[in-house]
Amino acid sequence: MNDKTTVFVVEHVGEVVVVEPLGDESSFRYFDIHNQANRVMRALDDPSVRGVVVDLRSVPTLGWVMTSAIVRLVRNLDYRGGMAVYCSASKSNVEQFSSMKLGEPWSHHDSRDDGVAVIRELIDNRSASSEEGP
Repeated sequence: MNDKTTVFVVEHVGEVVVVEPLGDESSFRYFDIHNQANRVMRALDDPSVRGVVVDLRSVPTLGWVMTSAIVRLVRNLDYRGGMAVYCSASKSNVEQFSSMKLGEPWSHHDSRDDGVAVIRELIDNRSASSEEGP
């Protein structure tokens, strides 16, 4: 892999990680996509990470390789109780992802800021309800 190749931009916003794919298999090699997806998964394994926003603004159409990498990232976080949303998706990406049940809330938002705000609100609500108890 070329170390200059960047498949995903990762930004930490408190307990939320924003992951932005910069292309799909027409832009990157299969190996590079999955190798960098593994790096992102390790970042999401941090217990302080409670949510992820997948920002699709740079990828108008996703192929199966990038889609499968994103599904792995989201499912990995969902399995440990984290939350995921996606934002800035094209119409075809909204249609593709809205049909997938990839955890909660797995909803589309217009912007990265909107997605982060929704995840933060859900984190706050979960924290408040767990403090109240049964």
